[in-house]
Amino acid sequence: MFALPYLAKAALGGGSSPTSAAASAVTYPHRTLTGINLGPGKEVPRRAGPVWKFGYGSNMSQDYLRVKKGLKPLGSRRTVLKGFTLAFPEGFGIDFVDPTFATLKRDPNGTVHGVSTLLGPDCVASIDAQESTYDVEVCLASAYADGDGDGVADFEVEAYVSRKDLTNRKDGPTSKRYRNVLVRGAEEMHLDGAWLAKLKALPVYTPPADVMAARARLPSPSDLPVMTIAELAEFKGEGGKAIYTCACGYVFDDKPIFKSYYGRDVTQRNVLHMRGINLDANDDGGKSPFPRLSQLAPDELEFALQNRDRFIMKSGGPIAVLKEFWEEQDREFAPVYSGNTLSRL
Repeated sequence: MFALPYLAKAALGGGSSPTSAAASAVTYPHRTLTGINLGPGKEVPRRAGPVWKFGYGSNMSQDYLRVKKGLKPLGSRRTVLKGFTLAFPEGFGIDFVDPTFATLKRDPNGTVHGVSTLLGPDCVASIDAQESTYDVEVCLASAYADGDGDGVADFEVEAYVSRKDLTNRKDGPTSKRYRNVLVRGAEEMHLDGAWLAKLKALPVYTPPADVMAARARLPSPSDLPVMTIAELAEFKGEGGKAIYTCACGYVFDDKPIFKSYYGRDVTQRNVLHMRGINLDANDDGGKSPFPRLSQLAPDELEFALQNRDRFIMKSGGPIAVLKEFWEEQDREFAPVYSGNTLSRL
């Protein structure tokens, strides 16, 4: 969830914030933000001044906003938003990897803790584009009563809300990666202790038995045809060719969710994502040197393998291996693989 222009004025030292609950929607020169659809093909409204954005997921951490999302926060307030509960609805994530993400579920008796961040117009446009699967609503929120509000108790924020009815939608586990992002954000911003405990207790996804069995059946790198980086790059769905993607050195004939995955190995990109590092600024495009699987931290390795799981389960299995990737791996790394005769280590 997130916030509004005239309030930015108060936060920057001029004027005061209205507290009327009637101010549930703010009309700008050309449109009302409440319920606006920011999906593909829709115009994103341009705000004239700074805006408070209420973050309840990855947008809580000011460091994450700067490093991962490339934004420039102007200020922040620890915030309580009433009328919603924090939900993790099944079916709205990336299966096998990040199966659920946090969203707001309408609940007249609900309360959500988060962080409202003040952003300038360029950053507002950027984060709106990044959160384009949500609607934006303007809500009245309350700052923590320990100085965060600069004397402002209630103020307006813009919040990202699911555009789907979640009334009967069951919650599911989230990924360990995503739970860690929420916990780190809450710790960084010193949110309420009970709320932090709630986030730490969120259930996380673990691969079920059929996925682990599919991992175990994966052929040795030496038992599959070999492709080079240059050969793989030809398969991006152009000129009538298929789309190939490589994960942890295995090549799959599968069209992934993200176009940035086409015709390349995605292991390094997955590791960057696990580390909370800006992808666009640091992604090498799937080139050498590749991450050495045996030297990744356990959580990084598991996240990379879960991304590979998705390709295995969606495509039916690998069609080749990436030559340069396996040249940079150990010959043996149980239980992840064995018999890597391509190794040059």
